Amino acid sequence: MVSREIKTILFDAYGTLFDISSIDAALEERYGELAREAALLWRRKQLEYTWLRSLMGRYVDFYDLTADALAYTLEACGLESSPADRKALMQEYYRLRAFPEVQAALRRMKGKFHLAILSNANPSLLEHAVTFNGLDELLSDFISADELHLYKPAPAVYRLPEKKLGLAPWNLLFVSSNTWDVAGAAACGLQVAWAKRTPAIPEKLGIRPDTIVKDLLELADMLGC
Repeated sequence: MVSREIKTILFDAYGTLFDISSIDAALEERYGELAREAALLWRRKQLEYTWLRSLMGRYVDFYDLTADALAYTLEACGLESSPADRKALMQEYYRLRAFPEVQAALRRMKGKFHLAILSNANPSLLEHAVTFNGLDELLSDFISADELHLYKPAPAVYRLPEKKLGLAPWNLLFVSSNTWDVAGAAACGLQVAWAKRTPAIPEKLGIRPDTIVKDLLELADMLGC
C-alpha cells in the first residue's frame, strides 16, 4: 500500500490520462478494416523507438519520433499516404480524449495533492492535450523527458520530479497504466500506483507497484479524496 507521506501525484499521459484509441476513428476513416492493425503497430513502434533512441543516443522529440513510427507503420501495412495525410493523423495527438473519469478524479485529488504529469511527450503535445480536455486548472506541472533528451524507463527521467519539485521519492506517487512504466518508476524508489485499465499482468522484473486500481476514481477513493 502507498504511504501517507505523498505530497505530489505524477501521472503518465498516454494510456493513463489520455486514451490513445481516440485516434482510431481517424485511422478508420482513411484505412477502413486495416485501421486496427495499423493502430496497434503504430503504438508498438512508438514505444520501441523511445527505447531504441535512448539506447542509441540518437534523440528526437516525441512528436518527431511518433511521426517516424507512423511512417513505418503505414509502409509496413502497405497503406498509401501523403505528407498531408500523415500530418493530419499526427494532429490527432493534440486532440486525444481523456478517459471518462479523469476530470472528476483530478478535481477530487486537487485539493489534497500537487498534481503533475511526468511523460515522454514534449511539452507542446502535453499542453495541447491538457487544454483540449479542460484540465489546465487541475494539473500544475508538465515534467517532460524532453528536458533530458532521454525516454522512460531511463532512471534519470523518474528522478526529474525530485529535482524540479524538491521532494524525496517517497513523497511522490507515480500513476501509470503501462506495466513497463510502473516497473521503471518503482525501480527508482517512487511510490507507484498501477491504473490497470486493461487485463494485463505485471512485468517479470522483480518489481511490483505499491497499489493497483482500476481507474483514477478508485485511486481517489483509496487516497481519501
